[in-house]
Amino acid sequence: MNNFEEELNNNIKNHTFSVLEINSLVKEIFDTSPIFKSLKVRGEISNWKGKNISGHIYFSLKDSTSTIKCVMFKYDTFSLKEDFKDGDEVILTCSLSVYAIGGYYQLIVKNISREGEGDILLKKQKLIEKLSKEGLFDNSRKKKIPSFPYKIGIIVGKNSAASKDLETNIIRRWPLVEINFYYSLVQGKEAPLDLIKNIIKADNDHNDVLIIARGGGSIEDLSAFDDETLIRTISKIKTPLISAVGHEINRSITDFIADKYVSTPTGAAEIVVPNKDDVLTDLKQNKEYINTLMNNYLANYLHKITILKTNKSLTNLDKIYDAYYEKINNYEIKINNLFSNFILNLENKLNKYKLLADSSNPYNILNKGYCIIKDENGSIVYESKLLKKENNSKIIFKDKEVDVTIIKKEK
Repeated sequence: MNNFEEELNNNIKNHTFSVLEINSLVKEIFDTSPIFKSLKVRGEISNWKGKNISGHIYFSLKDSTSTIKCVMFKYDTFSLKEDFKDGDEVILTCSLSVYAIGGYYQLIVKNISREGEGDILLKKQKLIEKLSKEGLFDNSRKKKIPSFPYKIGIIVGKNSAASKDLETNIIRRWPLVEINFYYSLVQGKEAPLDLIKNIIKADNDHNDVLIIARGGGSIEDLSAFDDETLIRTISKIKTPLISAVGHEINRSITDFIADKYVSTPTGAAEIVVPNKDDVLTDLKQNKEYINTLMNNYLANYLHKITILKTNKSLTNLDKIYDAYYEKINNYEIKINNLFSNFILNLENKLNKYKLLADSSNPYNILNKGYCIIKDENGSIVYESKLLKKENNSKIIFKDKEVDVTIIKKEK
């Protein structure tokens, strides 16, 4: 022991510490030691209550035999991509410190990831790099989304919020369109194969454009949309595809291979079809522009005729002037009438198609007291011979859907 260590040792022996001094001494050891500055700790979350009024998160991490307190300060919580709950198996990136006033040590958490997420992310990143090198994400491969599609194929989870969102918004914006749903598994081990089957079927059904959608989720929930076989299948289809899987903070590989990406099903509805009100407004504005253009041309020619008429070197032009003026006036009336009739017919057709679409909308029929019967596959039962002896069916009323069993009695 050198002189400094001996003097320090004597000072400690001769000094009576307060409780705070002891806690502060231990805290200083923890805070200054490089060993405790960057740790990864695995365990199960408990006592999770989310952010408090200050924006901090306090919880505990435990295993089968031990527990430790944890805190994640407000600034670090901004990196969280999802919420957690008691019982979640996680890995914390953190440092070890001591709360001197309370006299206990705790983990200062910088990031929280689910158990296994690191492996999933690494595998996903390697696949992105591999496919990118092959050129599958190049803009030159992207197909153009049609401006006025007639048939839209939607690959989505059955009875999901995403499917209802897409149907409602597409019909509201452009009621002339035909929507074909291809209900698929969107989560779990069987999901990639089911998605592939439905994408191939939708591609072969002569749809003008396809949408694949899901309402977001964790990295593990969305892993089906990172399947390599699925991605390669999408790269080979002939129909343009819009992807609305996940959100900006957690994009799937399907989002990269698609011809167009949006972060939500609502966004997909807004880019796949135009807004009928905007189209009608554009038509009216074009009509006004053409009328203005025609009037300018006519005014220009009338001005030239007036100059010729007042030219003293020319004689006997009154009759010529009147004849041309009458012809021009007749042409103006005829052109205006033809164009007005064209616009009127176009507007009548649009309104007729809108009324036809509205009358065919099953939800409008429900408002009149009717109901719709769907079989266990989700297909509409429109005649009795489609029924089997016993059918697990669904009756759709105006306000709700009811699951029923229909027994077919033979006469």
